[in-house]
Amino acid sequence: MIIKSLRKSTRSKKLLLTVVVIVVLISTFLILEKTGITHIIGLFDNKTTDQAKEAEINSNDKQDLIDSKTDNRNSDDTAPEPTVDDISLSTQREIDGSVTIFNELRNYSDGTCDLTINNDNKTYTQTAPVLYQAEFSSCIGLNVPVATLGTGTWQISLTVTSKGKVNTKTTSVEVQ
Repeated sequence: MIIKSLRKSTRSKKLLLTVVVIVVLISTFLILEKTGITHIIGLFDNKTTDQAKEAEINSNDKQDLIDSKTDNRNSDDTAPEPTVDDISLSTQREIDGSVTIFNELRNYSDGTCDLTINNDNKTYTQTAPVLYQAEFSSCIGLNVPVATLGTGTWQISLTVTSKGKVNTKTTSVEVQ
């Protein structure tokens, strides 16, 4: 009987000791998090924070570009106005049977792009915004299914409108 009582008493003491140790560890962890000594809980939402920081940096870069051009206009050195030479076009035939229109826009920070493609008596049009990037901007999402216009020589015209300036770049491509 005495042995059974001692075993029950030992088990109870071990259980109580385990619970106390767990409570102390959790309390210590929470205190370290609250005081900022550790940042374990914050690790789980870093991706959202990183994306927000990247968006803020891109926004600041765009504003800096706009401000620098504004500052230059007020001085003797004027910022270059976007011209047709600041637009470059290239195409790529995709595996899915479409043609992607790649473009690089130098000296553009915003605006709209109007794409017009003619092939024989068929015409395709699309409008897209200018996406600002630090190195060069571009018109986003210019992809045309070949079935829309058919094969042949496509006459591609990209008109970019930004800050009251309108520039048009044209090219032709043989689509098989």
